[in-house]
Amino acid sequence: MAQRWRLIDSGPGEPSWNMAVDEALVTRHARGESPPVLRLYTWSPPALSLGYFQKTAGIRFDLLDNLGIVPVRRSTGGRAVLHYGDLTYSLAVSLGQGIPHGLVDSFRYLCQGLLETFASLGIEARLGSDRLRQPFPAACFALATPGDITWRGRKFVGSAQKRFDTTILQHGSILVRSQGEILCKLFSDTERVKPQALLEKITCLEEILGRQVALEEVAAALTRGFKNALNIDFQPDRLTGKEENLATSLVGKYARLV
Repeated sequence: MAQRWRLIDSGPGEPSWNMAVDEALVTRHARGESPPVLRLYTWSPPALSLGYFQKTAGIRFDLLDNLGIVPVRRSTGGRAVLHYGDLTYSLAVSLGQGIPHGLVDSFRYLCQGLLETFASLGIEARLGSDRLRQPFPAACFALATPGDITWRGRKFVGSAQKRFDTTILQHGSILVRSQGEILCKLFSDTERVKPQALLEKITCLEEILGRQVALEEVAAALTRGFKNALNIDFQPDRLTGKEENLATSLVGKYARLV
């Protein structure tokens, strides 16, 4: 029997609002007040989201300001993700009903939806295989772990999780358009690899497919991919008044980096 999930396509959102909405959704789900949720959105203005535990040392805030990119801190782990020409997904779901408790295993299970998505677009994608090593790179896309998606060894989807007891919030960024030049500007001074080597580690859907890709096409493919891979019955929905109120109360939390 298919699981019933909510599907919320939020469109563009301000960085701290996006993060506040995701926490509101996972909080309501953890309380048993909402089914699991797949949410899709973009960022306006563009943003650099830092992992929950990531230090700000080495982040070029001067360049961010010059480029009109807003820094924000995620509640999930991982490293810095540039939200510029990407589509972001978030999942609020509880462990059990097929989802393993182990961190890596849960990533692998949920990422089946992503692999099915890209297979439907004609892309032979794979899970990353890099191991975490210190010092950690500042840029998320410099490393492809088992929660990430690659094509021919180059990363184009980065994901991160946070656990709320038995509930998961999983964030993921899908690179639709190239952001290589901006990434090199922001991180070439902080990484142990040179700009060209960093570019060789990443790709995007438009580069893979060799054509322009609309965000709406990716969103539709994601919905089908998760539906088919994880046996989900999606119900298109929007934020409730209670969720909007809770998100509003959380915005200030995400407007601060420390």
